[in-house]
Amino acid sequence: PHRFIIAAALNQLQWVSLFEIGCGSGPNLRHIVKSFPGKQVGGADINPLALKVAQGFFKNIILRESSGDNILMSDKATDITLSDMYLIYIWPFQIKKHLLEMKRITRKHLVLYEYHSESWYQRWKLRIFSGRHSYNYKKLLEKLGFYDIRVFKVKTENDNERHFRHLIIASAPSRI
Repeated sequence: PHRFIIAAALNQLQWVSLFEIGCGSGPNLRHIVKSFPGKQVGGADINPLALKVAQGFFKNIILRESSGDNILMSDKATDITLSDMYLIYIWPFQIKKHLLEMKRITRKHLVLYEYHSESWYQRWKLRIFSGRHSYNYKKLLEKLGFYDIRVFKVKTENDNERHFRHLIIASAPSRI
């Protein structure tokens, strides 16, 4: 599944700390802790019940109840900020605020496993028929100062939205 895709991406990057936005009950964090022992890992989610479940799996991990547009962390606090199908629920008029908050806390890299499309028509169709959101992340992230943006299409099983699934890796600017 996609956890292995995320782990493969993380394996190519130099990092010590990672923070996942929209971590839910922590399945990605559990896989990352197992795959990368000794790293500092944490996450945030708006669901306190999911965080309570996640807390049961970990001893030394930072979990925060917060929205992705207001993360209670200092500037440039983590090497990698991760998002896994969290931004598909963020409306277009809010996406910039969420990405700016990720930029604020990220020291090195942004790793997104999200719905990506360069076609405004395909993005519009997805929004109308599923309620989920896809964005042109290359364009959005460039506007926000990210660089070395790499977008990889992820091959998945047959589902109606498989052509939207992408892994996006971007280097964070040194300035907020």
